[in-house]
Amino acid sequence: MLLKAKLDSTNTQSLQMDHASLLKQFEHLDPHNQNTFEAKDLELLISTATKDLEDYDAERHEEFKRYEMLKEHERREYLKGLDQEKRETEEKRMQELKEKHRQHPKVNAPGSVAQLREVWEETDGLDPQEFNPKTFFKLHDTNEDGVLDEQELEALFTKELEKVYDPKNEEDDMMEMEEERLRMREHVMKNVDANQDRLVSLEEFLKSTEKKEFSNPREWETLDAKPAYTDEELQRFEAELRDKEEELRRRAATLHEEQELLNERGKALEAQKREYQQAVLEMSQRQKEQQAADGQPPAGPNGELQFQPQAHKSEDNVFIHAEPSVLHHHHQPQIKF
Repeated sequence: MLLKAKLDSTNTQSLQMDHASLLKQFEHLDPHNQNTFEAKDLELLISTATKDLEDYDAERHEEFKRYEMLKEHERREYLKGLDQEKRETEEKRMQELKEKHRQHPKVNAPGSVAQLREVWEETDGLDPQEFNPKTFFKLHDTNEDGVLDEQELEALFTKELEKVYDPKNEEDDMMEMEEERLRMREHVMKNVDANQDRLVSLEEFLKSTEKKEFSNPREWETLDAKPAYTDEELQRFEAELRDKEEELRRRAATLHEEQELLNERGKALEAQKREYQQAVLEMSQRQKEQQAADGQPPAGPNGELQFQPQAHKSEDNVFIHAEPSVLHHHHQPQIKF
């Protein structure tokens, strides 16, 4: 599609798609070459994709920081709602959980010989004394494309993360585990990915094993070593939460007022409806009374006149009612033969 966009960008006769506009979405394309997709385009494409992934990682770090600040904010609000005795009990329990989380085995620095040998032995089931970096690389290049991508690298840190985090433990937060995994991957990329394409080639991997940090790295500090935010950041975050809560309260109050107004209007409309129905009934009743006074037949519900059946007088001067068919038969002449 990229190549087609370049080929069609100057074709003003195309009515199916505005390829010139489409091309603007791919700023990594070489603007001086509109005919083919060359090595320069590929280089720009990789550079742009790398920048996008770096931005994505930065967003993940920021989201995690906000998650940690929200967790601390909710902890404080929870404690505020307790009486003094319960608050002291809960604070003690929380502190014990925090200390329990910190009591974990030593975590090897990601990408170090100690960390890779542990994977070689426990995951691959091989003799740690026979550790071979080239063989290790090929074992963990699972898609056999000649490089270790980010997913393949992150899979190498599982054994280290399991030393610190267990989903069954109340004190272990799995969100923190994923942040730790991201930090480990970034650490390895920084030290191993020489051309910064976010891929580790075999050559880059082997060169990293020759560095001093590979055999004698600094001790790895896990997330529990220091908070993910400063006191100032937490204060700004809580102020932001208060502003949002106040805005939500204002909106809720406005919606409540509008609901009350709608209810009042509904009641007024219902009262008007009842008054109208009563007026119609009274008008109909007065009309019937007026017609009765004028000697007119009463009107039906729709205003039509209602005629009464004719009455016939008997020999005893008593009026009797008969059906029209019966009366008609009574007055037929009798034929004698």
